[in-house]
Amino acid sequence: MSEHYSGERRKRKTRREKIGFYTAFSICLIAVCMAVYSTYNTVSNSAKQNLASSDAKQVNQPVTGVHATPPMPTLGSEFKPEKETYPTEVAEQDDATVQPTTQKPTYSRDALQTMLAADISLAFPVKGGNVLREYSKESVYYKTLNVWKPHNGVDFAAELGDDVMSMSDGEVTKVSEDKLFGKTVEISVNNVVCVYSGLGDIKVKKGDTVKQGDKIATVGTVPFEASEKNHIHVEVKVNGTNADPISFINNEE
Repeated sequence: MSEHYSGERRKRKTRREKIGFYTAFSICLIAVCMAVYSTYNTVSNSAKQNLASSDAKQVNQPVTGVHATPPMPTLGSEFKPEKETYPTEVAEQDDATVQPTTQKPTYSRDALQTMLAADISLAFPVKGGNVLREYSKESVYYKTLNVWKPHNGVDFAAELGDDVMSMSDGEVTKVSEDKLFGKTVEISVNNVVCVYSGLGDIKVKKGDTVKQGDKIATVGTVPFEASEKNHIHVEVKVNGTNADPISFINNEE
């Protein structure tokens, strides 16, 4: 009886020990799970914060390689076009140098009548005789003045300081200086007046008599054609009317 009672007590004790052990083990397992979950949450939140911070930095970074496109003007806006420019061909023609031809030129009826009205042969006023711009009754473009108008003379290309020679025999009838034409000398013979403009140092005075080829001045500048290459501007007037100076150069040959 005593032994049976003692055995029952051991069984109860063993059962209580097992219950205590499993209870303690369950508590430990729950604690470990909670610790793992807490660590996972901490790591996950930290990663999310880092990712959000990285995205914010990328958004706030300046964008490179992209150029803003200005808005196109619309109807009714205050858009104003640039100032109208003249054809490029005209400007290029202004700068072109035309070499004197060795062939006899052909003349219009007006030119022939002018030549018949003036029995005179002229020489080139500067060495080389290169023509920068020809005589024209039609309007041509002047870059300096930004206007279109006829060109009543011939521009002979020359360097500053080059000699300017009288194109004919005659008398110096006028020496002047003009805001548009610069220093000017007029030499008259019979009904023909040769006007030399854009001079530098003038060597003659009113009343002097000159021979064809005599030095009358040096090359200066023509104010109203200052945008062109260096040259002098020569006009020929027959009975007070402008004519093409080239029509009279070496016309006796």
